[in-house]
Order: sequence, then C-alpha cells, then structure tokens
Amino acid sequence: MTGNRQREGRFRRIAPLVIGAIVLGACAWCAAQPPSPGAGAAGAGTTTAPTSQQDVVAGTSVSPVPELNPQAVLWETAEPPSNPQAGDVWIDPQSTMQMVYVAAGEFVLGTNNAQFEAWLQAYPGYDLSLFANERPQCRMRLGAYWMGRTEVTNAQYQVFVKATGHRPPNYWQAGNPPPALINHPVVGVKWEDARAYCEWAGGRLPTELEWEKAARGTEGRIYPWGNRWDCRRCRCFEALVGRPYFTMAEHKKAYGAWSKRHDALLEGPAPVGSHPGDVSPYGCFDMAGNVQEWCGDWHEIKAYERYARGDLTPAASGTQRSVRGGSWLLSDPGHFRCTTRYKGVPFGRGTFVGFRCVR
Repeated sequence: MTGNRQREGRFRRIAPLVIGAIVLGACAWCAAQPPSPGAGAAGAGTTTAPTSQQDVVAGTSVSPVPELNPQAVLWETAEPPSNPQAGDVWIDPQSTMQMVYVAAGEFVLGTNNAQFEAWLQAYPGYDLSLFANERPQCRMRLGAYWMGRTEVTNAQYQVFVKATGHRPPNYWQAGNPPPALINHPVVGVKWEDARAYCEWAGGRLPTELEWEKAARGTEGRIYPWGNRWDCRRCRCFEALVGRPYFTMAEHKKAYGAWSKRHDALLEGPAPVGSHPGDVSPYGCFDMAGNVQEWCGDWHEIKAYERYARGDLTPAASGTQRSVRGGSWLLSDPGHFRCTTRYKGVPFGRGTFVGFRCVR
C-alpha cells in the first residue's frame, strides 16, 4: 500500500459485507436533496481525486476480497480515487451504489470450439444455437472503468424517482417499492428508464464488452466463479425447484406449476449480494443469476466477428438492446454463462430484467 493511496482519502481493507448499509444510505438520501449529478462518462477510467478531507463520507466495510487483488480496499471519498487498483470498491455518495474498479487490460471475449465440444460431452444433444453469436473467441483490450458491484436496488432507484419525478415501476405503490423488496434489484424498467438512472448517477449503462470482462475476469471463465456449473451458487429456477429444464415446453410447465404456489415478484429475485457464490473475479455480485441486465448497446448478432477484427465501434442503430446475465426464471445451465448474449425490445418492462451502472 503506497503512501499516495493512503493520502488520497479514507479507505478500509475489504472485510465482511453489510448489505443493509446500501438501504440505510439510500434512505438517508431520501430525506435530503441530492446534489446535482455529474455528466455520464463516455470513456473508461477517468477519475478525479477528492479535494479535501471534507470529501470523505461515512461508509462500511464490504466483502468478499476479490480474487484478482487480495489487497483491494474500500474508498469512502466524495469522488472516485485517482489511483485505484483492480477490485477496489468506491461508494458513490449520491446514489449509494458500490462501484468496483476494473483495471485496463486484456481479457478473453467469447467462446471457442473446445468449449463447445466440452459442453456437448456434458450435455449430449444440447442445442448450440444459443452459443452461435458468441464467436469467434479472441483477446480484447479495454480501458479502465468502475462497474456496479450489484444490480441497482429498489431503494437506490427510489432516491432517483424522488429526486427527478421519474415514473416508478408498476409494482410500486404510491411511488414507493414494497418494503419486502427494498434491497431487491429494481425490475420492470425499460431501457430508457435504466439509461436515465445511470445518467442521473453520473454514469451510463455498460457495454457488452465491459459487462463480460467484469463478469468473467481476464482468462475466460465460463461462469463468474469458474468453469463448473453449480446451481446453488446463484439465484436460478433450478435451485428453486430442484432440477433443470432444457426445453421450453418443460420449463413452461414447471414454471406454471410453481407460480400457482408462489409470488414470482416476491419469491423470484433475491436481495442483491445475497448469493456469495455468485461473485466475479473483480468482486461483482449476481452476474450469473438473480435478474438479467440491460446493456447500452444495440444488439448486433455478428458483433463478435467485428470485434475480433479490431473494430469496437458499437452498432449505431437497431430494434433491440443487448441484455446480459441469467435470471431466477431460467434453469438451463447454458443461460448463466458469462458469454451468453440476449436481446430485448427497449420498451419492455420485464419483471426479470434490471440493470447496473458503469462510469
């Protein structure tokens, strides 16, 4: 730990997570007029050091220690630190979001043929069409950025709604989320709602490339935790009902039976960060399960072919937006891989889709 990092502002070594601190911080901001938001970051990794000790704000310790940096620390400064290390966590005082630092560098993007072959050995007869738009695999370099440690919660979204007058999700009551869901990921938001929140918070929605690197690390893991599927690690339908379903007909029948006995909104998604097994090498939670997540890109089927040629220009237009990650509603292990690419109509308000921010 360098002297410069110590002088930058108050920080603590990563220690046990207190999820309730996110809620308490959000409630505190509900009672006060939030400061004006900064402009969304169009690039990656540009940060500003705090100007004085008055910029240091109260915080709490977090866990687990990210695999990529056992020395990661928690920053409690008014602005992101100027010299963070991979896996460091910064708490944004306006939104109360915890942001994880993803350092600049290369990572493995996409899926290769050997992984396809291994998948068919594990799951004979599997329909590989789900994987078709993840090729070719290549090494890609990205600049640095801060990624949301968790999906945005109902509590955090409530701060935004109260500050801006933005439309709340349909399942809220009188402009407030159900108390039982205060620390669950906010869902039922269309793409524009997610974009508006991120801009208010001084950030933006992640690109597919940023999302995938934050989820799998640098060496191309299949799942955030490694290469072996384990439904107990994440919030998924297999864990809820005790077995996976590989066909749409089987899954539809099983979900129909389950939904007659359970409230999907209350018993589907879980509180953010409540599955410590579903954590990426950088320390991001719930990137395999819980809810799917909007990304900033227009969905382009052959985007990975273009990326492999070195053209990282995002698609300029389209009809559907990119969505990444699995959700509690899915059970097929293929849906929870870090490389699985989804799409959704921008005006959709699915109760299994949320988002996280990047800056």
